[in-house]
Amino acid sequence: MNHFCSMPFQFPFQMVIPILLTLTGCVSQYSKHLCDMRQDFYQGRTVVALQKNEGRKQEAPSQEQDVLELNAAIVELSRGNPASAEQKLRTVRNHFDDIENQSLQQGAEKLLSYWTDDNRRSYEGEDYEKVLIRSFLAISNLLQQGDDAQAYSYQIAQKQKEIIDRGATLPSSKENPKLAYQQVALGPYLEGLLWESTWLNQSDAAAAYQKVVDWAPNFVEGGNSLRRAQTGVPAKKGHGVVYVFALVGRGPYKVQERAEATSTALLIADRIFSAVNQYSVPPTVAPVLIPAIHCEESPVQSVQISVDGRNAAATETILDVNQMAEGQFEVIRDQIIARAIVRRIVKKGTLYAAKDIGNVNGWVSLAMDVGGVVWEASETADTRCWGLLPAKIQVARLELPEGDHLLSFRSCGYSRHAEGAPYQTSIRVFAGQNAYLLVNFPDQTLTGRIVISENAREGGNTSPPLPQNNVGHSP
Repeated sequence: MNHFCSMPFQFPFQMVIPILLTLTGCVSQYSKHLCDMRQDFYQGRTVVALQKNEGRKQEAPSQEQDVLELNAAIVELSRGNPASAEQKLRTVRNHFDDIENQSLQQGAEKLLSYWTDDNRRSYEGEDYEKVLIRSFLAISNLLQQGDDAQAYSYQIAQKQKEIIDRGATLPSSKENPKLAYQQVALGPYLEGLLWESTWLNQSDAAAAYQKVVDWAPNFVEGGNSLRRAQTGVPAKKGHGVVYVFALVGRGPYKVQERAEATSTALLIADRIFSAVNQYSVPPTVAPVLIPAIHCEESPVQSVQISVDGRNAAATETILDVNQMAEGQFEVIRDQIIARAIVRRIVKKGTLYAAKDIGNVNGWVSLAMDVGGVVWEASETADTRCWGLLPAKIQVARLELPEGDHLLSFRSCGYSRHAEGAPYQTSIRVFAGQNAYLLVNFPDQTLTGRIVISENAREGGNTSPPLPQNNVGHSP
């Protein structure tokens, strides 16, 4: 590998000083904001969390707005406002899709980020976040009329496939590193339960549940659902089905970490670098700053559900968000390091070339070296992230007789015994219909409220329409 010996992009000398002074990296206050918001949210101060988030939106740069909106969506959902959550999630989903398709604008932002850091770029979301946006869109919609839930559910697996396919275009030492991504069973599970609710599409339900069994073999309800769809008996006569979605534990967030330049990262960096100029990266580079995924150990393992005073079920994990985020980070870690390496070399190359072109004396050279140190030190890792996600998304399925029921929820720790305080709500079950509930237990205490779908609230039957064969519909 040839040593890098000149500036990769030709700049006149007089432009170097303005670059040093004005294109320093954005020192974002996002990490501090997220820390404060997480603390308020997890301690049940949801109104305060929303107020702080709104305050941050007023002063934050445009590149940070989408991720702030994602955090607000989780707060709104937990507070019992699924319509507001859905609207926010749809807005961000569409923005992320636009960013993926705006190659020219993205090219300019990426080029600028090589002289600053990734905080200068529009936040386009991590791969796991893009999949989870569709997941929470489906859940939010189910808690309303549910007319778009089928399409959202389909989009979960569709988006993951799109992400994996795009991985083939990455500069990498492997053919496609994203082929190692774990498949997400939540999408086909939601598709299956919606098909099953029609009593007419059991073959479609069985096909969806088969994916659940294949992708999440430890999810016991997946096998039960598949057998139920194959026998064509969705629920007992005179009974309805209640699905409880539990957001359990505290999810992943990003922290700044110093990483060594691995041989794989150097190879990837060389491919990125050589694509825009004739030079190669040096064989050794000092450690660089990268955003790493951090996960906290959760004291909550599941949620115990009682119906009319009797233990009925415990939620089980269908999607381990922490595991998904950590796994995907490890797959693309060398890609992240490579980008940081390229930034480091571009900055050094700019400085060396400026000295060469300007034929500077010793004192000016020293001053430029000091400026270069300040320039590099100004860089910070891009720790923007969807920071209010749960550690796990869990599900429980209950078949209940038609009528009113009292449901109670308590968190369970490692002992698998209920440890937290009970939280109760009344629901109305209609024969042959699905109802949906959402609870959020980041720890032993419920955050927000127990959210109940419209057709299960006492006071009337507003059953969602049956899903049609229009999975290509994109709400």
